Amino acid sequence: MSKYLLEKLKLRDKWLGVWKTNPELFFVKYEEASIPFVGILVEVTCKPYQDSSSCFEVTVSVAEPFSSNIANIPRDLVDGVLEELEYNVPLLEVYPIEGQGADVWDIALALEVVRFFYDFLWRDWDDEESCENYPALIEERINLWCDMQDGTIPAPIAQRFKKTLEKYKKKRIELIEYQNNIKEDPSAAEAVECWKKYYEIVMLCGLLKMWEDLRLRIHGPFFPRILRRRKGKREFEKVVTHIVAKVMTTEMVKDLSSDTLLQQHDDLDLALDNCYCGDTVVIFPGEYQSVYLALLTDDIIIKGTVDGIVVVESGHTTLENCVLKCEGTGVCVLTGASLTITDSEITGAQGAGVELYPGSTATLERNEIHHCNNLRTGDSSKSTLGGVNVKALPAPKLKMTNNHIYNNNGYGVSILQPAEQFFVVAEEVLNEGAASGDKIDDKMISRIMQNLNLEMNNNKIEANVKGDIRIGTN
Repeated sequence: MSKYLLEKLKLRDKWLGVWKTNPELFFVKYEEASIPFVGILVEVTCKPYQDSSSCFEVTVSVAEPFSSNIANIPRDLVDGVLEELEYNVPLLEVYPIEGQGADVWDIALALEVVRFFYDFLWRDWDDEESCENYPALIEERINLWCDMQDGTIPAPIAQRFKKTLEKYKKKRIELIEYQNNIKEDPSAAEAVECWKKYYEIVMLCGLLKMWEDLRLRIHGPFFPRILRRRKGKREFEKVVTHIVAKVMTTEMVKDLSSDTLLQQHDDLDLALDNCYCGDTVVIFPGEYQSVYLALLTDDIIIKGTVDGIVVVESGHTTLENCVLKCEGTGVCVLTGASLTITDSEITGAQGAGVELYPGSTATLERNEIHHCNNLRTGDSSKSTLGGVNVKALPAPKLKMTNNHIYNNNGYGVSILQPAEQFFVVAEEVLNEGAASGDKIDDKMISRIMQNLNLEMNNNKIEANVKGDIRIGTN
């Protein structure tokens, strides 16, 4: 890999790139979601040398004009960090920018290949253990990566593997740094600490090897989900509508076209197990238990006739990468229940897109909530609902980060309290633009800001018909 990269780097000795590095170099405290990396436009001088960890480093200098993804980062801070690093940074942290010719394009492609190799295919222990068939081992790791990409391994499980791999790398670096800081013969305490760190690494290594070997993976704790492969489309490339009901009547299917292929099930798991990509499952009123909802790998459409497109009555529910097209009400979290929604879209709800009942808990991150509250009603209280509706006694817990709430027919966020009861919302929420629909004096705002457990960071709330944020009474 080193030889391959060196040959490519000979193509051009100087080029422009973006140095993407850990924000810890620049910030004492920050949120990972808000600042995933600090990027600086730099000029790269390609005279790479290798350090003890076999990673290339190159010499960089700040390019003019000064440019960064952090708008207000001080230039002197960047210069100071680079000076401490002696202007040498890891080559794999530098990304060539476009428009510099075919040579730099080839260098950029080579860097992506090397990043992929070190991120997904190579392990530290490969240099320490003998392997009779290394190409077969690499093939297993490529298969593992492909299974994660195409959804054969569900996203939450894939994320757990990635976190384990990152933890392994971090712990290994910690051990190396700890050993390097021991100047003389280690004391008994230092020796014990080294062994503790070493055995933690061994345990993580064992978990990762179980993931990499399919024969071991099938005996692991996640094997029912890992081995559940995508079916794809049926052989005759037709889609089926599955009716889930104890008894099916003609009334249930009167709105379907005459050429619709139907299957009726009285068991939700049975319906899901018979689904192929593109199928639709229509769930009619009743009580159903299902374990296959957590095992879905094929893209299907699920429709109901219940009070909300998702109703969390108890426990904790997690929705990731979902598109919720509500024809009725939206997502409801009832008292005592909790919900996490990430990287999803909620649209078309008749009322609020997300409604939190008193004493519930919710975390919303990187979602789009739009075009909700399509109710045709003369009830003014319902007409104010929009993106997110919070009923605040007893106070629910809500954390919202990097969401986009827009084009809702009511308010973007409504926080409702029973008459003559007080709750509190963080001051920055009010500063984001509380709507003028309800007049609140300064004393009330001060009291409101003491009790409600509500955290909002980096949300974009805009173009909602009634306003962006409403604080009022039921």
